[in-house]
Amino acid sequence: MSTVTVEPAVIGARKVRASLEAILDPGAPEWGKADETAVGLEPTPLDRQPSAYVQVAWRDRPRATLREARVRALVTGSAVALRLEWAAARPVRLIDDVNVFADACAVLFPADGQAADLDTMGSPRRPVVAWHWRAGTDEAFSVVARGLGTVERDREHEVVCRARWVDGRWQVVLARPLRGEGVPLEPGATVPVGFAVWCGAARERAGLKSHTPRWQELRLGGGR
Repeated sequence: MSTVTVEPAVIGARKVRASLEAILDPGAPEWGKADETAVGLEPTPLDRQPSAYVQVAWRDRPRATLREARVRALVTGSAVALRLEWAAARPVRLIDDVNVFADACAVLFPADGQAADLDTMGSPRRPVVAWHWRAGTDEAFSVVARGLGTVERDREHEVVCRARWVDGRWQVVLARPLRGEGVPLEPGATVPVGFAVWCGAARERAGLKSHTPRWQELRLGGGR
């Protein structure tokens, strides 16, 4: 089942009987059981870029032309996983020069699982956490932000991922154990979630990206 929306979407994480290792595969049959939602993306506003140079240099340049990412979510007995899929006709799979920027994506949450300002990447009192993947590796990392230009690596090391490029599209699975360190994720919970995608061919990096301008809603199946 597939739905399309430009408004905040509800993404249901279906519970399945499978191991984390199995659903890390973007082509695993379990993903065919998950509902798919097409989430609308927009360019990050130039006036929210922390670099004055970027604000000037990109003022008249096309940017963040990707308008949609397709999202599915699964819950196992021990983990939660989200699969992002988007069109990438000219994938940049590896950073092999100083002027090359790889494709990437991120899943964002309020650090407390309840509330934070998405458009400012959180605040000192209400930070945001992001699970981040970049082409060229199957290693994910977690970052925390407490406002624009404050992104730093987090101590949450439990995020894992796997990615593939097929038929002109990236499919990336990001996953984390339930009840692990970091964002509170438990079966039956509902948490705000956001998404971001970077297109390397368009020289996107840092704050230059396509993103969900508002929180979406992730509902984790398997509650009591």
